[in-house]
Amino acid sequence: MGSLASEGADVQGLFNRVAARYDTANRVMSAGVDVLWRRKAIGRLVDALPAEPRVLDLGAGTLDGAVEIARRAPGARVAAADFAREMLRVGRRKIPAGARLDTHAADGHALPYRDGAFDGAFSAFCVRNLADLPRGLGELRRVVRPGGRVVIVEFFRPERPRFFFDKVYNARVLPLLGWAVTGDRDAYRYLPESIGRFASLAEFADLLRAAGFGAVDGAPLFPSGVASLVVAS
Repeated sequence: MGSLASEGADVQGLFNRVAARYDTANRVMSAGVDVLWRRKAIGRLVDALPAEPRVLDLGAGTLDGAVEIARRAPGARVAAADFAREMLRVGRRKIPAGARLDTHAADGHALPYRDGAFDGAFSAFCVRNLADLPRGLGELRRVVRPGGRVVIVEFFRPERPRFFFDKVYNARVLPLLGWAVTGDRDAYRYLPESIGRFASLAEFADLLRAAGFGAVDGAPLFPSGVASLVVAS
């Protein structure tokens, strides 16, 4: 792995390149299950929010999560942060009229928000891309007020071998599907590689606690724990 700056630039460029076809690729590769994962996770978030909350969507991408938060919590002010400007640009067309949703080009290692700025935070498939995970989780903890809830959906490194998902689908089928939809084979080789070198769910829970989160709960999502849901406060 390179330096924080060079590695971040590489991943940033990758997401900017595939932004226009990112949503289509996600729907094809997950058979639409990624939509259900986000809805389930955001349900856990909005249950804990006060009236007219301030909410961060970290790694907001093309704004699927941020728009769903705005829909489920109509009084919310949502900050959608991502370091890939092109992803945010593509997503802005989804923002419904009247939604209090702002997009910010921002680095998860140095968020441009004051301490305790948010009542809660959501992140889907972002934290795996942080070059310095403890630093990024520390920033997330800093900008969420004490007692606020953080909900994360992510692909974690499996603790047990999963032959079909790891050796067949992720390693061979997924890059071909991503290439077919976006024309960018390298971008979808990055996904299984990033999962393989990322933390396990248990290791990630320990990192959240080390960053200052108290209650941390993680559970695999259907099907077969391909992705997992983590709730922390």
